[in-house]
Amino acid sequence: MSVLLSCTGLTMRFGGLTALDSLDMAVEEGDVLGLVGPNGSGKTTFFNVATGIYRPSSGKVLFQDEDITAKSPQEIYRMGIARTFQRSRLCLDLTVFDNIMIGNHKNLDFGIIHNLFKRRSFMAEYEDNLEKARSMLHALNPALAKRIHQPVGLLNMIDRRRVEVCRALVSKPKLLFLDEPSAGMTHDETRRLMDEVLAFSRADEKFTLVLIEHEMEVIRRTTNRCIVLNFGRKLCEGDYESVTADPFVQEAYLGTDL
Repeated sequence: MSVLLSCTGLTMRFGGLTALDSLDMAVEEGDVLGLVGPNGSGKTTFFNVATGIYRPSSGKVLFQDEDITAKSPQEIYRMGIARTFQRSRLCLDLTVFDNIMIGNHKNLDFGIIHNLFKRRSFMAEYEDNLEKARSMLHALNPALAKRIHQPVGLLNMIDRRRVEVCRALVSKPKLLFLDEPSAGMTHDETRRLMDEVLAFSRADEKFTLVLIEHEMEVIRRTTNRCIVLNFGRKLCEGDYESVTADPFVQEAYLGTDL
């Protein structure tokens, strides 16, 4: 598999705080990569830099061999990187369908002439996107697909997470970042959600996912490779068993005996 995304010397400073410290890492096409580490280790900062929310202090991020370090979040999204956030960013008053379509705006025709005067074309586009959204929801949870026209605010937490995943996947990204999908959910709900997400990966060998997650059982069950960060630096990488057996990783998570 080829390298899809890589960073070299990636550094992010906030005043006197160094959140990322000369980070070098690569994500290969088809990876299901777990990005783990203690709180404050730089995981979400990496997501924010890679998706254009933050401009790094130094270093580069390449996506499909193109430098995206200075690109805007909108440009990076159009290139094929999508993400979710630890805290829900859903519009609770909008319907499930409306929220999913927010993630598909690069494929929608917003022209006034098209939407006001070419009504048949507009309705065909609407029906096509409605079926696409309903199909994605059904793949995750058939009951949720029946609630596609209901406000998101009526859904429970796991169904809201499912909508967020669909919103990220609807534009068919080449790379998906999931930030703490377990937040606000039980262990069983997290397991079910990740099983559903992985079903997408099995359907497409090029499906590439980077997952931030504190629930190590989720990391063990879902990833083929892990990268451990600590104080913004890469501590180690490898499969789950070798990473969790590393004494430096155990020290970073558990501390040393007094």
